[in-house]
Amino acid sequence: MEGPECPACGVIYLRAEVRAAARQAEERELATQDAAWREAEDRRLALREALETHAAPTFVPPLVEAMPERVTPDLAFDDSEAADATFEAKLRVCVLPAALVLAWLAVHSPGFHALSRIFLTMPVHELGHAVSAWFCGFSAMPSLWITPVSEERSPFMVVLVAGLLGTLVYQGWKRRRWTWVGVGTVLLAVQAVGTLALDLEQGQAMFTFGGDAGKMVLGAALMTTFYVSPDHYLRRHALRWGFVVIGAAAFMDGFEMWWAARTDVDRIPFGLIEGVGLSDPSRLVETYGWNVSRVIHRYVMVGVSCLVALGALYLGALWRVRDVLRGSGGTGAA
Repeated sequence: MEGPECPACGVIYLRAEVRAAARQAEERELATQDAAWREAEDRRLALREALETHAAPTFVPPLVEAMPERVTPDLAFDDSEAADATFEAKLRVCVLPAALVLAWLAVHSPGFHALSRIFLTMPVHELGHAVSAWFCGFSAMPSLWITPVSEERSPFMVVLVAGLLGTLVYQGWKRRRWTWVGVGTVLLAVQAVGTLALDLEQGQAMFTFGGDAGKMVLGAALMTTFYVSPDHYLRRHALRWGFVVIGAAAFMDGFEMWWAARTDVDRIPFGLIEGVGLSDPSRLVETYGWNVSRVIHRYVMVGVSCLVALGALYLGALWRVRDVLRGSGGTGAA
């Protein structure tokens, strides 16, 4: 290669520059290879560490990175919250009527009715006696078959019940839970009537009447727990299902008998109960002087009032979920 030469050593400048450029290119190539080798080694070590710790690697492997990008079509899935809301709306439509129908069928099945009365409805009946006694100022302790009640009113029980109800009203007002305020106020009024407006004998008659009456009222109250809010303890732990079954069985056990007694007095369980004494209807008639027609009328009125309240609650629940039901119907039709 011809070109200018160095006057001292005779080296041709052009050749020296070509050799220098080639040496620099070789060094750059070696540096690039060395960096690639170090990167590959780091990835290999990272992959081994990820496999040993059962973790996902933090880099994209070269083969995967070199693959062409694939477009995944959008898949349409049902919104889980919307599906849950639709399912809950359907439950609110079906469960309460179904529970009452099944309870009515159970009452007319002798064997099943006996078991239902022992395990489901009798505890609610005795609790009805106890609650009625508490609201009339008497001490009472419910059990499976009998509820001992004090012969005289208990000032401690009066103060205890009033204090609990007053706390309910106060907490409802403090937390802006107006349902608590309304329920507490109504129950305070009921306690005032049972304690102050009724004399001793009338109070005793009232807690005697409160067995079957309380069974219907408490049964209806248990059924209303099916409509609690989604974040409520009874719904989160599925307790409302058990309560609606117990409530329907208790309500129908009392209401069916007294409704039938309007035309068949023999359905009323008059007489003595072994180990207990007079039955509740016999005690109301023979001890407290109620006539039979009054007993029947009052029990039927309690049952009908409970049905009216349940019907209003049911219609209100249907009104609140109407949009959800319409949406699910429109989606199904489409």
